[in-house]
Amino acid sequence: MHFQYDDTVDDDAVKGTSTLEVLRKMRPFLRSHGWSFTLAALLLFLSVAGELVGPLILRMVIDTAIPGRSVPDIVIYSLLFAGTFSFAMVMSYLQVMITTRIGLSVVRDLKEKVFRHMLSLSLSYFDRNPTGKLMARVENDSERVRMLFSDVSMALLRNVAMVFGTLGIMMVADATITLWIVALLLPVALLTVPVLRKMRKLYRRVRSAYARISGFLAEYVRSVPVLQVFGATGMATGRIHEEGERFLSREVKAYFWEYGFWSFLGSCEILAVMVILISGRAGVVSGAVSIGTVVMFVEYTRRLFGPVVMFSETLNMVQRAAASAERLFDILSTRTLTPDGHLEEADFPDDWSEISFRKVWFRYPEGPWALRDVSFTLARGEMVALVGQSGGGKSTIVSLLLRFYEPTEGSITVDGIDIRQFRLRVWRNRIGLVLQSVNLFSGTLSENLTVFRKGIPEESQRKALRVIEAEDILRVMQGGLSGIVSEGGLNLSMGQRQLISYARAVLKDPDVLVLDEATSSVDPGTEKRIQRSTDLIVRNRTALVVAHRLTTVTHATRILVVQHGVIAESGTHLELLGRDGIYAGLCRLQLQGGENA
Repeated sequence: MHFQYDDTVDDDAVKGTSTLEVLRKMRPFLRSHGWSFTLAALLLFLSVAGELVGPLILRMVIDTAIPGRSVPDIVIYSLLFAGTFSFAMVMSYLQVMITTRIGLSVVRDLKEKVFRHMLSLSLSYFDRNPTGKLMARVENDSERVRMLFSDVSMALLRNVAMVFGTLGIMMVADATITLWIVALLLPVALLTVPVLRKMRKLYRRVRSAYARISGFLAEYVRSVPVLQVFGATGMATGRIHEEGERFLSREVKAYFWEYGFWSFLGSCEILAVMVILISGRAGVVSGAVSIGTVVMFVEYTRRLFGPVVMFSETLNMVQRAAASAERLFDILSTRTLTPDGHLEEADFPDDWSEISFRKVWFRYPEGPWALRDVSFTLARGEMVALVGQSGGGKSTIVSLLLRFYEPTEGSITVDGIDIRQFRLRVWRNRIGLVLQSVNLFSGTLSENLTVFRKGIPEESQRKALRVIEAEDILRVMQGGLSGIVSEGGLNLSMGQRQLISYARAVLKDPDVLVLDEATSSVDPGTEKRIQRSTDLIVRNRTALVVAHRLTTVTHATRILVVQHGVIAESGTHLELLGRDGIYAGLCRLQLQGGENA
């Protein structure tokens, strides 16, 4: 017998978790499964009863049928023994099917709710919780919750039923032999707790060593050209060898403890059989105890050690599953820092004239001020450009406008109405966005253009591509709008990905078009195509453009130079050149072939 150690998540953060409190929180997800749980428990008890009846039938065969030399009785008892075993297996199979379905259903509903809630959280939450680690945590914790309701809880119930059922029958059959068995069993059960704790610690160290090897392998395989050119392959090989030695040492020690423990447990079962034979010898000789009873005790003892030994480990798994559920509920209890407003679509001024930043201050958690007393106005139909050195606050202004974050102080208004009063969907429906990092989904080109919105005519999609002179993408993509885009758009060039992102914003036909470094990742030819279409797109629409390449915004209505969280300069391209200030310096730097500002 070997226990399957859970290596999906760390065992930290399990202390202090109230299992009853977690189950109370899980009640809404379990409410519809009450009858299924009841049926599963009934099937489990029937399965345990079938297993417990087997040794009783075996005793009857040995004590009655065989001495009486009754072939019909032997056949009947044998069939009955086989029937009870088959009955127990069928009941166990049905119970597993039901509980597995319950676990999968509960986790499906829980993960769906967690995912929906995460979609509503502000970006500050994801700043504190890296997406990859967060998703891995959700998957691993969900798996533990599934096991709690499909495997662990029923295993705990089965162990309890098996132990008490077995001891009850043994006490009725012969109290003396039973007490001897209990006297042997108790020390083994008490020894199990520290041994299993030690084994869990050892396997955590094994997993840690394995994770280090995996990390080094992934890093070095990605960097093979660099390692070869700089002659560092020997170093990489040596590092992997060292980590492999560490892993081997830890795994050998873990296996030594594991197999040693289970061998010790097997020896205890043999010792228990010896106790039964020795303590039952006098009874057999005197006729007080039958041979069938001794055999029955041997069979029950084999059924007793496993559940008793694993009882503490099952309780530990329940606690860890409760901790995993609690971490999921922590996500669900997290309140977004960009709460929804109350104003609906009808409350939005269709003839709005300006969007204003009013004395806006903002800082990221535990960071310095990213924006300090920023005030400016975007008039309807105006193209405003944000330029300046990286880290100056340009993208922060965009994030606040999109309500990815909220101002720490001050406000952003549309015709005097704070945008925080509008529902998020109402406000964001009026904004088109093109980011420097393009997000494309695995699916068709059409699905990426519409971002999975239904009912948008194909002709409108083609028109959006035509506006930005990107119709050639339809020819490149096999199947046109029905062509498949791989995850992340890896089957497209960087320029094509950016054009799709741009066409996506055009197709939305927004009031406000936000271009955050929209042309920084494309080649000069593609940049010119986008630049030519920008003049058409921004007509009768407010455009806020963040740019590193100053040549893309020379024709902007107004250019704001953002530096160290403040608006250092404001004016047209020619006005700012005439002042010979920060903007003029940035232009000279780029014209002279220096680094982008």
